[in-house]
Amino acid sequence: MTDLISDRLSLAPTGPGVYLFKDASGEVIYVGKAANLRNRVRSYFRSNTGQSTKVLRLVSVTTDIEFVQSSSEQEALVLEADLIRRYRPVYNARLKDDKSFPFLKIDVDSEWPTVTVTRRRRNDGAVYFGPFASARSMRQTLRQIRKVFRFRVCSGPLDGARSRACLNMDIGLCPGPCVGAVSHDDYRLTIRQIVLFLRGKHREVLDSMVREMKDASKQMDFERAALLRDRIQAIDEVTRRHEGVTALTGDQDILAVAQDANAALVEVFSVREGRVLGRQDFPIEGASDIPASEVLRSFMMAYYGSSGSIPPLVLLQHPVTDAALIREWLSERRASPVRMVVPRQGARKQLVHAVADSVSGQLAAMHSAATHGVPMRDAALVQLKEVLKLTALPRRIEGFDISTTGGTEAVGSMVVFENGVPRPSQYRRFKIRGIEGQDDYAMLREVLRRRFARMHMEGSFSQQGTVKWAATPSLILVDGGRGHLAAAVAAREESKARRVPLISLAKEHEYVYGERQTQPLPLEPSSAGSLLLQSVRDEAHRFAVTYHRQLRSSSLMASVLDEIPGIGPRRRRALLLAFESLDAINAASPQEISRRTGIPFALAERIREVRPASA
Repeated sequence: MTDLISDRLSLAPTGPGVYLFKDASGEVIYVGKAANLRNRVRSYFRSNTGQSTKVLRLVSVTTDIEFVQSSSEQEALVLEADLIRRYRPVYNARLKDDKSFPFLKIDVDSEWPTVTVTRRRRNDGAVYFGPFASARSMRQTLRQIRKVFRFRVCSGPLDGARSRACLNMDIGLCPGPCVGAVSHDDYRLTIRQIVLFLRGKHREVLDSMVREMKDASKQMDFERAALLRDRIQAIDEVTRRHEGVTALTGDQDILAVAQDANAALVEVFSVREGRVLGRQDFPIEGASDIPASEVLRSFMMAYYGSSGSIPPLVLLQHPVTDAALIREWLSERRASPVRMVVPRQGARKQLVHAVADSVSGQLAAMHSAATHGVPMRDAALVQLKEVLKLTALPRRIEGFDISTTGGTEAVGSMVVFENGVPRPSQYRRFKIRGIEGQDDYAMLREVLRRRFARMHMEGSFSQQGTVKWAATPSLILVDGGRGHLAAAVAAREESKARRVPLISLAKEHEYVYGERQTQPLPLEPSSAGSLLLQSVRDEAHRFAVTYHRQLRSSSLMASVLDEIPGIGPRRRRALLLAFESLDAINAASPQEISRRTGIPFALAERIREVRPASA
């Protein structure tokens, strides 16, 4: 013990507070709290006997100690968490990169609230949901609410000056407040329902929508009643019970931890109204040689310190120190009592064990990939081969999706991933032929029949070595549930194609379905294999939507140009080739229009006067 530390210990206060150990460079390397600062800090230096290896290392590099007194032990608990978040000491267990975790933000105090993504939570009156373990899990949640609710995604004030809404309204994702298509009260009701939905209050949202639907029917507003009916069905689909019943009721979080010599993970398994709201795995730094109970304690302070949702019950794998203080702190943040329980028997005990097994498997997979030097995408291919029971690694995965709006301008997409890497040069797109109305299954069958027909062609490679249509995929993934998978299987049988393995990936819970399987395959959404499949699915969706929007824009521009005297098929085609949209035409000068298309200057002036609102 140095003279400086000896002096610090002699002057240490006896009340509650926080202590900070510093190294020779002045960096804070450990933060702790105590009910009696003097007694707690002196215990580090009294004897080496019985001290853990980590404590011995900490003491050996500590050159200075700082004390921060507090008015109570609970205040010290919160201050400790804040200082760990600020200094990120190397000897404390802490969330990895916790400052970068994303949140969903709803600015409820604005006149027309939006749902946005942010990586910083502020005390600005907005409602925040998160933190999410990854941007992917956050985007999955955002997709779910956009499937059910319509809300604005554009920023800036709504001054009512617009005469035409953007594409989001055309495809049913926005109610169109910018053009007065929705009342302020109705829009605020939608935002309230989104908040309840994200808090897991699905039953309350459903009951509200059912009442609205009945009122609309009584008032003979059948269009609105049909819209609400579709939303109710979407909520029911999105909130489908996870593998039936969880055997739990009400709202609760289950927390379990897994550790090895190099890393640690904490899984948060959230149940709301007896349904699984989600599960997330958070990496922990500085957990080496720290008991699992202490890792859980540190995680709870960091996670619930920024979380916008605290349930009335938290089930823990291990008991934690300062449980009474943490329980009181959680109750204050929730504004109602919170219980913390370590289950000893029954359904709760079984569920905690299941969560613990899940997070242990995730950590083992990460550790195996790291120790064997296997890239994550190789580990993903190995996992898919084992789970899907394939005869070989799925080196070539093809993903398919359909994009349409009310059956118009329907298109299909095919994307290719080789060894886990996208190959854009091999992507293909399809215009749907001869299918009326909104029939996704028939459209998917058509696209796959056309794809399978190409597999019979001779010569998989061109002279330049580029893979052509005849290349046989190792695995085909379709975006959707069991119905979409059945359509894909029917297309393969009709085409009498080679027996390429088929699977589907449902967006709601990232369930993977295999052929002749009534239940989802045992593939965790955060596993390497599932993440690769999600990348293929998302890329197929992006590629399909991009093509669909291009066709819609071209169709819209063509219909408007047909109304202009002097524009026939030849001149319309020249304009479509030269300009991507009506906005692009409007931004160009008559001279530029004439130069790029060969259209006379006088006609170019009339064309330029056409506004998108004319559509």
